[in-house]
Amino acid sequence: MTEYIIIVILVILLPMASKIAYKRGVKKGSDDFFKLLVAFGFDSKVKAFRALNKHATPGGTIFIGDSITQDYPVSEWFKGLNVYNRGIGGDTTEGLLKRMDVSVYDLKPKSVICLIGTNDFALLDTTPEQVAANIERIITLIKANDESTKIIIQSIYPVNQAIDPLTVGKRNNLLIQKTNSMLKTLQDVTYVDMYTRLSDESGNLKKEYSHDGLHLNMDGYQVITETIRQLL
Repeated sequence: MTEYIIIVILVILLPMASKIAYKRGVKKGSDDFFKLLVAFGFDSKVKAFRALNKHATPGGTIFIGDSITQDYPVSEWFKGLNVYNRGIGGDTTEGLLKRMDVSVYDLKPKSVICLIGTNDFALLDTTPEQVAANIERIITLIKANDESTKIIIQSIYPVNQAIDPLTVGKRNNLLIQKTNSMLKTLQDVTYVDMYTRLSDESGNLKKEYSHDGLHLNMDGYQVITETIRQLL
């Protein structure tokens, strides 16, 4: 519960701080803006990853993303496989681009599974086009580091404002669906439409898969696991 309180605080405070910084001439997405992320644990997580990487076995499967990935107990769901979780709560596509070394390169993975972008809409006021472009950049960097790496791009998951409007914030399914329509056209990756698998007849995140309209519960993660396991 404490972890989700932190995320809620992040959702509320970062846009406010960003607006203040912007008025002072700080461009959104700049290094100065990401100092705000450091205050909420971004830097400490990156340092932890750097230390943990020294004990990792190359050739594994890496899950990269934000809190939805961070909360995903991949070691339990993918028992017997060489899997690593490199999710950071509150992260965005721009944040992930800044930590590719410790989250991907250092681990020399066989496969990378990426879920990122929902926080861009809540924290950075990013457009779908910018999110898709950043994810394409992430793909390019992974391939440039090792072109044999298999990349699985998950569609951004749906949200459900009716469950918890405060947690969902400015995210909305129209922006998410527009982004996903671009993600599915990306080259040299396996695109997985998780949006459809997780949504109800109205296109919202199914209530049985989430307690706050944004993050998944274990029933939701089971759906994700059943899909991803077939691709590994």
